[in-house]
Amino acid sequence: MSTATTTGTQTAAPRGADGHDVIRVQGARSNNLQDVSVEIPKRRLTVFTGVSGSGKSSLVFDTVAAESQRLINETYSAFLQGFMPTLDRPDVDVLEGLTTAIVVDQERLGANPRSTVGTVTDANAILRVLFSRFGEPQIGPPPAFSFNVPARKA
Repeated sequence: MSTATTTGTQTAAPRGADGHDVIRVQGARSNNLQDVSVEIPKRRLTVFTGVSGSGKSSLVFDTVAAESQRLINETYSAFLQGFMPTLDRPDVDVLEGLTTAIVVDQERLGANPRSTVGTVTDANAILRVLFSRFGEPQIGPPPAFSFNVPARKA
């Protein structure tokens, strides 16, 4: 996205989600992962799905999040590092473009059975606005899409 000026020249696009910066993982080997390579886009909502045992948690928690935590720990003084556990580098050939990772634990998200990753992290508020403005529901009235009412058929 660039804008034209009156002289006909274009200005550089602002750096944002369309900058397509990525976290690049090559040769990840942990638990069920066998030389897995993937590029994860930055500044975008990224979801890992798949059957049980396919390596989702190994990639996210044991590789990406573990290296992020290790890099954060290295920024502390030697004195503070002495009180922290020593973290090993994940078994991966290349891990580039990594920044601070926000990890949501896999354990139960709260006492409320309706708690989701979206409600716990408040991402649901942003997604609700996006879907309300740009979404085109195919079935069901608006209450069918509310997280405040029990699940029901549309």
